[in-house]
Amino acid sequence: MSYDLYDYDRRYRRRAWGRAFRILLFLAVLGGIGLFCYQLGIEDRRAQLDRLREEQVELRERAEVLAQELETAQEQARVQQRQIANWQKRFETEVPRQELRPLMALIEQRLKDGVTLDRLSFVVGQASSSRDCQAAETKRFLVRTPLTNSANSYVAFANNTLTVSAMGESALDASGRPEAWFDQSKPLTLTITKIGGEEKVATGVLPLTQSIVIGAVEHRFSLIAGQRGFVQVTADRCRYP
Repeated sequence: MSYDLYDYDRRYRRRAWGRAFRILLFLAVLGGIGLFCYQLGIEDRRAQLDRLREEQVELRERAEVLAQELETAQEQARVQQRQIANWQKRFETEVPRQELRPLMALIEQRLKDGVTLDRLSFVVGQASSSRDCQAAETKRFLVRTPLTNSANSYVAFANNTLTVSAMGESALDASGRPEAWFDQSKPLTLTITKIGGEEKVATGVLPLTQSIVIGAVEHRFSLIAGQRGFVQVTADRCRYP
């Protein structure tokens, strides 16, 4: 009887120790798993920190490159602004103003015609705002058209050494037929002929002006519309230059 009791107690203690061992083993395994997971978390966190540091270094290097590129672009912009300012200054200095361009074109043409630069410089230097002119003379003549060409189609000035004539388009009546007189609203061609046959021609709508120089005298002719078919021409004779 006592043997059975002893055996029973022993089996009970053995089971108790077995359960305790299994519990300790479970706790140990659980602790190992937790420690392993914790270590994995630390390694992952460390890897993330390493990546963040690398990215931070890359961003810092990229920022330095961008700052250098920005500084270079700003310097290029400053250089371009200086170049633009220089070109603007040259343009204002070297390119003639709008009102001077016809004069520059005339000077270039006179140079092509063989007039020396010294002669042109002398003429420009001698020019003044006041003009030494004789009394103006006004005459009228009939403008030639494709339908008219009469003896009244020219006038003479300067002791008959200059003749002035003009050619225009025929005016049209209400039916569109050409008239014998010229159309004052259309351009006409003014011709100044020197004795010997040399001519100077100008084309435009009235009023129209043209000048010609003979020796030391400038002859300036101004045309305005007169009575139907006629124009009035006023001739000025001034010392040149």
